[in-house]
Amino acid sequence: MARLGLKREVGLFQLVAYGVGNIIGAGIYVLVGAASGLSGNEVWLAFLVGAVVALFTGLSYAELSAMYPKAASEYVYLGRAYGSRLLSFMTEWIMLITEIVAAATVSIGFALYFQSIYSFPVIPLAAMLLAAITFIVVLGIKQSLRVNTVLSIVAIIGLLVVIFAGVPKFGSINYTVAPMGISGVFAAAILVFFAYIGFDNVANLSEETKNPERTIPKGLIIAVAITTVLYVLVGIAAVSLVPWQSLSKSNAPLALAASAALGPGAFGVLTVAALLTTFNTVLVLLIVASRIIYGMAREGALPKVLGKIGKTSRAPYVASMVVLVVALAFLSLGGIGIVAKITSFGSLLTFALVNLALLHLRRVAPNLKRPFRAPVSIGWLSVTGLVGLVSCLVLLTRFDTLSVALGLVLPFSGIVIYLSINRKRSFAIDRKLHEPHEK
Repeated sequence: MARLGLKREVGLFQLVAYGVGNIIGAGIYVLVGAASGLSGNEVWLAFLVGAVVALFTGLSYAELSAMYPKAASEYVYLGRAYGSRLLSFMTEWIMLITEIVAAATVSIGFALYFQSIYSFPVIPLAAMLLAAITFIVVLGIKQSLRVNTVLSIVAIIGLLVVIFAGVPKFGSINYTVAPMGISGVFAAAILVFFAYIGFDNVANLSEETKNPERTIPKGLIIAVAITTVLYVLVGIAAVSLVPWQSLSKSNAPLALAASAALGPGAFGVLTVAALLTTFNTVLVLLIVASRIIYGMAREGALPKVLGKIGKTSRAPYVASMVVLVVALAFLSLGGIGIVAKITSFGSLLTFALVNLALLHLRRVAPNLKRPFRAPVSIGWLSVTGLVGLVSCLVLLTRFDTLSVALGLVLPFSGIVIYLSINRKRSFAIDRKLHEPHEK
């Protein structure tokens, strides 16, 4: 009996919508205020710094995803590059935990937004949200992406409202005013990078995408380009409409900015848009987390039972249930700011390793079949991959001590989990992992 696989029904439009929906989320709607407090009128520059990391690392993901169109993408990339199950497991584990922690935290953010309209206990509402979205995820990727597409459009409309409200004010202030100088811009970039996280998740839909070797790279690059333009324009519009000092004190900075130009009604519209966008953020995080577990189970890194999929929905329902349970356990965490930093740290660490894997494969296996090749190379050296690696490392050096300490818990916990599951082959090199498609 043939083993059931995920169903290929995702086209380019859905993939781009999924990518944009992954990237545009709670980060831009919530963190732009705190980022303004650090970078002042140069908040737009902080978004550009984040875009450099996302774009150049995205090109590395695009090349690797075309070579290895598999779920649990980072696990596969590092495994094929270095043949080490431990390194592969640790890298994917970092991404998995950051996705789940982020989902739990953003669900609390949703509950807090909701509570500002209707009185309802935060934690129970967050738990209900996680359960309801898990139900949608278990129904199948087609149903999940329909919801995601609609909510992604809502998220974009909300940002466009802010941009168009700010257009008449463009050029009315000095956009180089930064209270803390370049250090403040980098501190803000670390914070707003949370708003970019998600572009990498496009690769985790490789097994459900039509013609993934071509569609995944195109979808990933288009999604990053769209969100970068929107983020920079939103940053400029926000500080043009409201002084950065006022933005930094607001729990709903974009709603405040829109209402300054369009009146009180705009505040309500942006609040609803933020609410739906936050819902969408949790949706895409739960989709990705379940696919990571599914992919790792199919690769033999986690128990096989976690790789089971529904006969009708063809969705990884066991993995989805595990993600729900773990996310519920993390609901006790609070403070989107600190969790954003931890998530950004874990993601940047993973992105650095993915860029390193690309550079390594370019050097040791130049004849691999590459349906998509990241542009600009000097011999085997990928210039975009090198810039992606360096930019990740630069941002990693800008974190505060507490964030670094909490962020390092992620890889170390992965090592512990790996050793408990794979005691006999803990540090073994599995040469079968290093079998790329040589031609």
